[in-house]
Amino acid sequence: MMHSIFHQIYVSNLSAIVTAMLILPIVWSVFGALFYKRMRMIGAILSIVCVAVILYATVISRGESSLGHDFTPFSSFQRAIEQPEMYRSMLMNVFLFEPLGLMLPFVIKGSTVKRILLTIVIGFALSVAIEASQYFFALGMAEADDVICNTVGAALGACAYLLTLLWRKLMSKSKGRSKA
Repeated sequence: MMHSIFHQIYVSNLSAIVTAMLILPIVWSVFGALFYKRMRMIGAILSIVCVAVILYATVISRGESSLGHDFTPFSSFQRAIEQPEMYRSMLMNVFLFEPLGLMLPFVIKGSTVKRILLTIVIGFALSVAIEASQYFFALGMAEADDVICNTVGAALGACAYLLTLLWRKLMSKSKGRSKA
């Protein structure tokens, strides 16, 4: 069942995926602003769910194969010239990690910059661990570009935390005006 869901998402219209990637951070940031005091717990639970989904999609659900590796950064762009499906693959790698990037800043304590940077580092480290697992256990193609795209996804999600702070500021200003 889970494999079928991933397949349906993967074959979705690319414009629908891009739209979801743009709308998700906006919706999540409003939700985060409204429930900010509860977001540490919500973010922690959903971060665990995100990691489980990511591991299932990238490691657990894969059978052994011998697809190899490509550790040359940005080589997917070169291959995409001849195989346009590579663009979909890269976009889906970004999309896979965006939700984790949305959740983690609420879990991490510290300044806004620390929250965002640690989220990006955690996304990068998780991606490296996944690609290493794929390489050492022959679970598909281990690629440097997957790490890059996954990290970009985590970074995009993490930057939505700035939107949450903006929404909170706007909401507090409107509350201040309504009391006056």
